[in-house]
Amino acid sequence: MSKKIIPALFDLFVKNKLPEMFRVVGFSRRALSTESFHERIKEILSDSAAAHPKKIDIFLNLFVFQQGSFEKLKDYAALAKIIARIDAEWRVCTNKLFYLAVAPDFFRMIMENLAASDLTKACSPGEGWTRVLVEKPFGKNLATAEKLDKLLGRLFKEEQIYRIDHYLAKEILQNILLFRFTNNLFEKIWNNQFIERIDIRLWETIGVENRGAFYDGVGALRDVGQNHLLQMLALVTMEDPREFSTFAIRRERIAILKTLPNLTAREIRTKTFRAQYRDYKKNSGVAPNSTTETYFKVETELTGSRWRGVVITLESGKRITQNKKEIVVTFKHSTPCLCPPNEPHHKNEIIFSLEPTEGIKIKFWSKELGLDFAVKESSLDFMLRPDRRHTQYVEEYEKLLLDCIKGDQTLFNHTEEMKAMWNFTDPIIAGWKKNLTPLKFYEPDTKEIISMATWLPTPSALPHRTVGIIGLGKMGANIARHLLENDWKVIGFNRTKEVTKTLENEGLIGAYSLQELINQLPAPRIIWLMLTAGRPVDEILFGADGLVRQLKKGDVVIDAGNSFYGDSVIRHKKLSARGINFMDVGFSGGPGGARLGGCLMVGGERKIFAKLEKLFRDLAREQGYQFFSGAGSGHFVKMVHNGIEYGMMQAIAEGFTVLKNSPYNLNLRAVAEIYSRGSVIESRLINWLKGAYDEYGEKLNAVSGEVAATGEGQWTVETAKQLGIMAPVIEQSLKFRAESKQKPSYTGQILSALRNQFGGHAIKPVAETKKEPDNF
Repeated sequence: MSKKIIPALFDLFVKNKLPEMFRVVGFSRRALSTESFHERIKEILSDSAAAHPKKIDIFLNLFVFQQGSFEKLKDYAALAKIIARIDAEWRVCTNKLFYLAVAPDFFRMIMENLAASDLTKACSPGEGWTRVLVEKPFGKNLATAEKLDKLLGRLFKEEQIYRIDHYLAKEILQNILLFRFTNNLFEKIWNNQFIERIDIRLWETIGVENRGAFYDGVGALRDVGQNHLLQMLALVTMEDPREFSTFAIRRERIAILKTLPNLTAREIRTKTFRAQYRDYKKNSGVAPNSTTETYFKVETELTGSRWRGVVITLESGKRITQNKKEIVVTFKHSTPCLCPPNEPHHKNEIIFSLEPTEGIKIKFWSKELGLDFAVKESSLDFMLRPDRRHTQYVEEYEKLLLDCIKGDQTLFNHTEEMKAMWNFTDPIIAGWKKNLTPLKFYEPDTKEIISMATWLPTPSALPHRTVGIIGLGKMGANIARHLLENDWKVIGFNRTKEVTKTLENEGLIGAYSLQELINQLPAPRIIWLMLTAGRPVDEILFGADGLVRQLKKGDVVIDAGNSFYGDSVIRHKKLSARGINFMDVGFSGGPGGARLGGCLMVGGERKIFAKLEKLFRDLAREQGYQFFSGAGSGHFVKMVHNGIEYGMMQAIAEGFTVLKNSPYNLNLRAVAEIYSRGSVIESRLINWLKGAYDEYGEKLNAVSGEVAATGEGQWTVETAKQLGIMAPVIEQSLKFRAESKQKPSYTGQILSALRNQFGGHAIKPVAETKKEPDNF
């Protein structure tokens, strides 16, 4: 009441924002009269009253006091009489807002007595709304929150319940919504493809002070982690609500909070940290043997596809040497990076700061003045209040109280949000009670605890970030480059030694025999095969000097070439018999996808996928990998993908052949351009055709009308027949390619041009082109 409610109400009164008919009834067990209540309010507002001396007496007349005990029903009857007198004075049925500015232990008692005394009933369906405003913490865990929610649900409708988290009313946090969704600067890169980590911290110089009895039963995680920090996380990661409405915004906050994971016992040991400042037990009300944390740090990630893999840290502590309340969004360095030689890869940051200053800072890198190509850190800064600082809490409570009077629930917690947040924090608190994370101690008023908590590892299911790649052709070489730029150590082997030597200049560690490659890989070894399907894969795996004779139990082989899924099933069985793990990956996107992020269809055993997920994530474009259970399933999905690709390419080629022979003098590049601008057939294939016209001209004179075919189309047709399924489009497109050797055509030229654009395949028949080196 002293810090928040009374000052906020007075500010609203001074700004003429309160309703014309407005009263405040104080209800407490204290033996106060209305006059002594007024004196208390005047004391609270001493500074503000000095600035507005003519308004303070008018404001005080809005307040009356009724003494009562929370547990006595008769005292609520006395409260009802006061409200009835106000109704009679104004000759209306008043709207009633019951603000529970009490400890959570009293919630149930007060709400049951409010209901029993009929104070929560509206006068009629059309007049006199009733609302209840509840302060955090809302329960002590999920079970108590649900129990309390059940009671609220019995007495009130959800639209009558206003659960306060005053952080939602902070100007900077409200600005996050506008920064992200009103502007078109960053939202398209606001995902795991571009963002590396999100750090949310609330450092405070203050301690527990006179809140010892309350705080000791709550702790830092419940006090600010379960609510403030998770609401901050929701705002910075939620999806676009598409409209500025209470329902839409709360819907998206709920949806993102539901993607918070339940940390396992192992994760609680390795991803959480808790500590207590050394003077804490001297506070009144704190137990002498208290293990309550005054500082915590938790590392997690969201499980949804947009944010999977982005490291998120939540951190808060008391008695730290500086106030710092902020959200820091760190972007991945660009790949490839235009960085000066021997300079680190610089990373951009966007900082939403609440304290010590309120604003948004965008950090970027620019060139220093001078003749050298030196780099310096620069920033773009938006300061919300460059000239003044607002009074803590008052501004937020002005907004919340006014919104509650207006009936706007946007900045209040929904019951589903509360459940999702408790669902995340409950296992951590339970793990701490079991001492899975031992309590540490830190000196107050220092930054010591910040360095103590840096032991937190960035968890990975892999004990190392090293992979061996066999096959450094167009795909394998670009996969190696992509992994190197994502901080992987890559050892590469190619039978054409010149290819390996070239990549050594880019950071790859070359191996010139399979034995040399295996010797340089730490256990468990991870070997990525990027080889031509069929015999080359079997030779590398099962030949006289094959991998199967040199690998150990627990090692992993990943076949990412376009192998037949049936072969992958057999290879999985053979390797599994020796304790060697096998995964099959269909990789789509061509050399460009390998370089910048591809589409990965991963098959095999889920437990192995979980260990290797970081590798697949780093190789994929945004949301560009998916696991399918079962040996060969990844290659099966890719096989059908390529069969569909045959049919799509054939339809495009036939359509553009019709366009070329039409009675109109059509600009085929312009047709491809307009088809790629929101039409139903817009696709990457249409864009690639436009690129082919740019490179070779519309007549495609340099491109052969004979179209090569790889095995996937044939495998798809044969598999469909085995399954008793008709696939006439894919079958006819495969037949066309076979016949194109005798009947080359413009349709064939388009197909060859498309294959060249996305896969780098030759545009001339093999006989007319120089044979490519053996790349496995």
